[in-house]
Amino acid sequence: MSPFDDDGTEQKRRRRARIRAIILVCISLESSRSFRSLLEMEGRHRRRRALNREVLLHPELSPWRKLYSSGTDGSLITITGFDHLTFEYILGLFTPFFTAFTPWCSKHGGVDGLNYMRRNMNEKRGKRRMVTPASCLGLTLAWYRFRGAEFVLQGWFGFTGTQTNVWLRFGRRMLLKALRHEQAAMVEFPSNESIEEWKALIEDRHDKLHNVYCFADGLKLRFQACSGLSEQGMFYNGWQHGHYITNIFVFGATGRIIHCVINVPGSVHDSTLCHWGGTYTLLQQAFDATGGVCCVDSAFLAGNVDYLIKSSQDLTKARDEEHLLQLKQATSLRQAAEWGMRSIQSAFPRMKDAILYEEKGERGVILQLLPLLYNTRLEKVGLNQILNTYAPHLSKDAGYFIKRRD
Repeated sequence: MSPFDDDGTEQKRRRRARIRAIILVCISLESSRSFRSLLEMEGRHRRRRALNREVLLHPELSPWRKLYSSGTDGSLITITGFDHLTFEYILGLFTPFFTAFTPWCSKHGGVDGLNYMRRNMNEKRGKRRMVTPASCLGLTLAWYRFRGAEFVLQGWFGFTGTQTNVWLRFGRRMLLKALRHEQAAMVEFPSNESIEEWKALIEDRHDKLHNVYCFADGLKLRFQACSGLSEQGMFYNGWQHGHYITNIFVFGATGRIIHCVINVPGSVHDSTLCHWGGTYTLLQQAFDATGGVCCVDSAFLAGNVDYLIKSSQDLTKARDEEHLLQLKQATSLRQAAEWGMRSIQSAFPRMKDAILYEEKGERGVILQLLPLLYNTRLEKVGLNQILNTYAPHLSKDAGYFIKRRD
């Protein structure tokens, strides 16, 4: 018998099919809900990794306030990476931007996410800011020095979780505005006179390297695995077997970063990144003007060019005794680039953690600040192995090196 012979039977069948479809949709929606959303309020509070206001000290009574008012350089360097004199120097640059802008009415239309709305200085509405410029700057610098969860910073500064995130985001952008055109922090290629001075510094230690003034290497920072297959593929590096962000840094003989290419997916090779970022072009122009040469490892540029000298692990390729000594010294000099990478990660330990995946420009701001803070620390604080090795007379500890030489 055909199912259409009995209208009641067909209607029941269709009704059951609709009910089954609704049940399947409900089951699918239920399974897609997160574990946290299914918990009671008590269960959510037990798993909340943040400190409530009632357990925090007032910002004026916080450990940061005691540290900042103590005047102890060593302790401030431990927390922020800078001594009191340098912190006040940066604070003088930072305060005008902190005062002129507000994090509460922001416009994120710019490519770099820096377009915060300016405050109306004549407007009297709302409470006066509890966060001072020094606290916001200290929080921003301390974030680079601490690893792990941000609730540790809550205890240090007396901020709740929401305040910590808001002022961190705001502080990073205002600090980038403050430092990006400052001479002590800027990443720029040196003048011809500086290149000649740096040649002499390196030749004084490596007598077979006559025209070398800088060295370069790539730095891969760990990156959070992405959910999308295409995004995940961009950041996956098969050689390192993980997800990374590739960066290129060129260091001068004094340890200063003179050029960098940052925030590139980890699948890009170092040499390819130098092509894309114009690194080879700048080195070629410097060679044409001064004869200066950059020391790199074998991963850079397959062909032989005049403006690069490569370290070699296979010394049997040396043409003669002179060339053999030159290769050995190039390998020794290239180690200074490793010192530079270690200086970046030891001065800013946060960079050893996996960087979170996001698409709102936060990663770009974090990495743009990195070389600016590094150069400022080098110029104002010292504590840099490249500087102490190749230009000890410029170091803050110059007296020690002079006495040791005598």
